[in-house]
Amino acid sequence: MESKVPTLESSRAAHINYLLKVDETVSDVDSLGFYLTEILRMAGCYWAVTALACLRVDPPKEKVKVILDWIAGCQNTDGGFGGNTGHDSHITTSHYAVLILLQLKGLDRIDVERLVSYIVSLQLPDGSFMGDRYGEVDTRFSYCALSCLKLLGKLDRINVEKACDFVLRCWNPDGGFAAVPDAESHAAYVFTGAGALGIAGKLDKIDLNELGAWLAERQTTKGGFNGRPEKLPDVCYSWWILSIMVATGRDSWIDRPALEGYILSCQDPERGGFSDRPGNEVDVYHTFFGLAGLSLLDTTGAHQLERIDPLYALPEKLIAEVLKSS
Repeated sequence: MESKVPTLESSRAAHINYLLKVDETVSDVDSLGFYLTEILRMAGCYWAVTALACLRVDPPKEKVKVILDWIAGCQNTDGGFGGNTGHDSHITTSHYAVLILLQLKGLDRIDVERLVSYIVSLQLPDGSFMGDRYGEVDTRFSYCALSCLKLLGKLDRINVEKACDFVLRCWNPDGGFAAVPDAESHAAYVFTGAGALGIAGKLDKIDLNELGAWLAERQTTKGGFNGRPEKLPDVCYSWWILSIMVATGRDSWIDRPALEGYILSCQDPERGGFSDRPGNEVDVYHTFFGLAGLSLLDTTGAHQLERIDPLYALPEKLIAEVLKSS
């Protein structure tokens, strides 16, 4: 006999408690978890803060101050941000820093011009972006650059046409996107590839029906999405895939109730949080993406979630304010 899937309403308090205490689980310097997650602190902070925003909960004021002080200390002399204090700058962690600061009204705590100059310096002649000074290139970094600069009102500082040309070279004949040209399509890279084009206003450069078909084929018999053919479903793809289907108007091509049921089945109703698959250990990453996916599925407001923007991965109301002022 199948167990009953817990509702979000019944688990809501547990999720909030889990998110408010998630930093305590990695703050013990004597624990292995402290060292394994040290480089992920900026990402983890973004996931936790935005998941709380999705649940319409503000972090305590004393915690906000701690977060803002810490983020300011993560900005390096080159203008970029590391994943933690003392870590090298990277475009992904710089992007996470901007997303957190916008939510907590803390952009005035950093040197924005130095950050913009850092991002601009990472664009290569072919339009692609390096992740850092060591030279790795893929569409994740293109997305981070375009998103950051658009939100900061500085998109004119890069060559947007060439940036999009590189992303378009990563669009595959099967309809999906790869990390780099001529590589395998993957759902996460669909988000970064199509997301970058969406931010730049260039989604008309690809066949959205082909893209939608590839994405729709990722839904499994369990209701959840996988990232590639023949793989298991994972809650994180409830965001990576659904967001682009919503942004391109193709979300009616999937079984939305089945996806919602899969996401809800991955909750821990007692301790809070979401896992990748039912019964697995929860983490803040899957908790954010599970809630964000549910926010896009909840057309009636039954889940009482703040809708997350499918391109920028921030609350839609905040995005409207930011883009209006930029």
